[in-house]
Amino acid sequence: MNKKIYLSFLWHMHQPYYKDDYTKSTLMPWVFLHATKDYYDIPWYMEKFPKIKATFNLVPSLLAQMEEYIKGAANDKFIEFLKKEPAFLSNEEKLFLEEYLFLPNEHHMIRPFPKYHELLIKFKANNNSLSNFSNEEIIELEVLFLLSWCGNFLRENNSLVKELIRQQRYYSQNQKIDLVNTMFSFLEEVVPYYKKLKDKGQISISTTPFYHPILPLLIDRKSAVEARNDVVLPATKSADYKEFASKQVSSAIEYYEKQFDAKPNGFWPSEGSVSEETISLLAKNGVKWACSDEEILFKSLQKSNKEVVYNSYFLETQNGKVNLFFRDKYLSDLIGFEYSKKNAKDAANDFVSHLKNIYLNAEKSIVVPVILDGENAWEFYPNNAQDFFENLYELLSNQDWCESTLFDEIEQIEEIEKIPLYRLASGSWINGNFDIWIGNSQKNKAWELLDTTKYDYDRKKELLDDDTIKQIDKEFLIALGSDWFWWYGDDHYTELNHQFDDQFRAHLKNIYRLMDEEIPSEIHVPIVKKDKGKLINIKPTDFIYPTVDGNMSNFFEWLNSGRFDIKKEFSTMDSSALLAEYLYYGIDKKPNLFLYLKGEKFQYKSNLELRLTLNDMIFTFDIKKGKESIEQNGLYFDIAFDKGIELKLYDYTHKKIDLMFEIFEDEKKIQRYPLYDEVILDFENLFLKNWYI
Repeated sequence: MNKKIYLSFLWHMHQPYYKDDYTKSTLMPWVFLHATKDYYDIPWYMEKFPKIKATFNLVPSLLAQMEEYIKGAANDKFIEFLKKEPAFLSNEEKLFLEEYLFLPNEHHMIRPFPKYHELLIKFKANNNSLSNFSNEEIIELEVLFLLSWCGNFLRENNSLVKELIRQQRYYSQNQKIDLVNTMFSFLEEVVPYYKKLKDKGQISISTTPFYHPILPLLIDRKSAVEARNDVVLPATKSADYKEFASKQVSSAIEYYEKQFDAKPNGFWPSEGSVSEETISLLAKNGVKWACSDEEILFKSLQKSNKEVVYNSYFLETQNGKVNLFFRDKYLSDLIGFEYSKKNAKDAANDFVSHLKNIYLNAEKSIVVPVILDGENAWEFYPNNAQDFFENLYELLSNQDWCESTLFDEIEQIEEIEKIPLYRLASGSWINGNFDIWIGNSQKNKAWELLDTTKYDYDRKKELLDDDTIKQIDKEFLIALGSDWFWWYGDDHYTELNHQFDDQFRAHLKNIYRLMDEEIPSEIHVPIVKKDKGKLINIKPTDFIYPTVDGNMSNFFEWLNSGRFDIKKEFSTMDSSALLAEYLYYGIDKKPNLFLYLKGEKFQYKSNLELRLTLNDMIFTFDIKKGKESIEQNGLYFDIAFDKGIELKLYDYTHKKIDLMFEIFEDEKKIQRYPLYDEVILDFENLFLKNWYI
């Protein structure tokens, strides 16, 4: 038999439900913006290569909101403010816009527009404020923001978008409104385009529980303990959410059938979160296949050799059989996190090279699942990743040992062995547990508020009419979505985390309003607070003189240093497995350069390798507990490792330092920073801001 790799891509398209049904207002604009940049472009890149197939996972909460925009019922708060003439904006409205207008990726979405970059420099110089912007500059800013969210299909095919890009600056209010209307009209083309590709057989469409909940936690909160036995559960006794778990699945299937005239074959359970009870619930609803992460498979089989990932599995439940596939974490994360830094052609060659090695080591035909976020990584790539995808798809199209296939098709491929699983571990794609959604004090507080609300609802439910019950159930289904919990705690960072908190608690408030009950005071109290001072990069304020011992020995030795919060680079991408969470940096008067990598997980490590790049000079250190002095490339270092990695570089006179580091364990790279943007240690005019004239 001639063996073959069956390569199965799954691109996950997802947004939480941003609409507040009580105020009938959409509170964040991400459905609208990603629809014009990513939801059309990513399948469009692929259509040009007929040999390439992929599964697109479209979450119902996303599609339902797109329908609202198309019907003119979204009432998007951001878009409504943006459409106003700047002279008529209130201070509150202007501050709301201010939070969004410079959020696009600086390198790949702002800098390609010279005027946009000029306005960013002015914004930063004015302490991140629009207060000194003229009305004409605000219109320019708003148009350039919208253009940055127009994907390559629009840039190549829409006459207005092309005209505005050529114009570069001096936009009018009328041009802004025309662009908004053009983008709204384009939304009508997105779902029909998916239907067209589905009918051609080039894509299949899977789905997810309606509002993207972590189903295992709804079915049985103790699944968090099964996934990680020392997790701290919320203080309240878990309310009963099983009925809502069932509704999340059944309503997703009903919605899918209405959209695509057939029931879905497959599910990507939200965040790849599974348990045996979750798969049984999917089987009960007629789902034929589901996917999760290789970490779940390794825990289920209690072995972690990579070859097991490339099999097709099935689990027999009391409700029937479900086929299971487990994502290759390394290959998926290469696309999601690594290749944005590489030349497009080199990245494509690297991916195919890894595939070829898998093929050569395989003894039979295998399936290689590559599953990842289909929308959030591309802003970190040049040209919205079009160059990368076109190079990759062209290269894959010419490999006779690799065939692109759909998860829907694998059951019919006879040469792919189907292997029974006798146990399925609980967990998600992130570290094989549920820590991103439960266990932290903020996350647990959200669960406790939910529990209190659910108990109050259970006591009142029999007194409510059917229509009120239906509205309350919808509010619960939305509040149980995963995204609110994603932004609680310090796993992930966004400047808008206070808005996610507001929205979560708004849904609980709506439940009490619908029950005609007083809203408990604790629901009014923010779980997180708005904090514009929470910067990713805090600049140094004075010289530092730390003792190089691998520890932050006392509060004062790094007090005046600069600091990069590494976790905050990730935002929508996962950062929970990071070893180094913070990078501290500074100089003394000589000047010697000091670096300190800090992270809770360092205490569990003993032997690492650090590769440090400073202005294109590469240094490699074997990191062992203790301290040593070494010379590399004519430079002298002290380096120490204990609760962190602390380093002193003697007589380093550069005023601007382009820094990158990689950490390896057992020859495997476990962290790189930065992943996307550049990190510059800037010591020019270091203390100028402390002088007053």
